Amino acid sequence: MLKHKTIHLVAAVIFALIALLHLLRLVYSIPVIFGTWQVPVWLSFIAVLVGGYLAIILWKSAKK
Repeated sequence: MLKHKTIHLVAAVIFALIALLHLLRLVYSIPVIFGTWQVPVWLSFIAVLVGGYLAIILWKSAKK
């Protein structure tokens, strides 16, 4: 069974990767379309903030 520290570390890496991908979308203005809906770029800005925050919190939790 995995320890809580390992789970937190894996989750931190996943959230950091998601935040990084959204940051790349912001920098390069990559369009994302689901069906007929084009996802606004500002939504990626929020995803960078939230994903980055969660990654930092989980990283600190894993290092305790």
